[in-house]
Amino acid sequence: MNRAVITSRSNPLIRELRAALRSAHRPPLCAVEGWRLLEAAADAGVRLETVLLIPEAARDPRWARLGERLRSAGAREVIVAPRVLSALTQAESPQGVLGVAARPPAAAPDGLRDPQALAVALDGVQDPGNVGTILRTAAAAGATVGLTIGAAADPFGPKALRASAGAAFRLPLLHFRSADDAAAALRDAGVRVLVADPRGERLPAQVSFARPVALVLGSEGAGASPIWMRAGAARVRLPIAGPVESLNVAASAAVLLYLAAGLLSPR
Repeated sequence: MNRAVITSRSNPLIRELRAALRSAHRPPLCAVEGWRLLEAAADAGVRLETVLLIPEAARDPRWARLGERLRSAGAREVIVAPRVLSALTQAESPQGVLGVAARPPAAAPDGLRDPQALAVALDGVQDPGNVGTILRTAAAAGATVGLTIGAAADPFGPKALRASAGAAFRLPLLHFRSADDAAAALRDAGVRVLVADPRGERLPAQVSFARPVALVLGSEGAGASPIWMRAGAARVRLPIAGPVESLNVAASAAVLLYLAAGLLSPR
């Protein structure tokens, strides 16, 4: 390999990328880590600006195939030493390859007005693994839009993006600063709201999942904002047969999304 290898974490490009990736709660760039996620991003039409690889990854047969595709779409290939890549990655077991893409723009709010809208709204769900898993399930179940609300984890953060297996690139996403704002947008669009709540008064068989409908899931600690109940949303609980208080929010989301999509029977 005759290409130059960046060996210093103080390299201007590395410092610039690190600052941009970690600059804010929702930074302008997102890190696409690992082979599988790079392929998922390419399949979703995401334009990778830069791809950083350690020398071993640059010799990997997977890069021979994927690299040509990404370079033809405008990606810049940069070879870096492992210790340099470790300054940018947050993966526990990095694969030696990391793409950098501009943060995808928010979806158009008009998507909420689709008469067949099936929305999943994450009200303050802060665990990025749960956020990514829910968005992956939502895409699999045929949801049409995802909403993150308030302090919900960034769906394009490294951990959430890995947990979504790239589904965050395919599902239209909107972010609202507060549950008030989200509730108003759904109300204006004529979308009914169901709130997942382990203390809810109704079981899935007792509610209608007719579209347009939004499923609201709150954080495991605080739950969804009381604003939803004041807005007249129905609270839905899943039956618990064993000695546990409730299901993990991602597990609850999976059951309710598949019921709402008509892929499971509530009876």
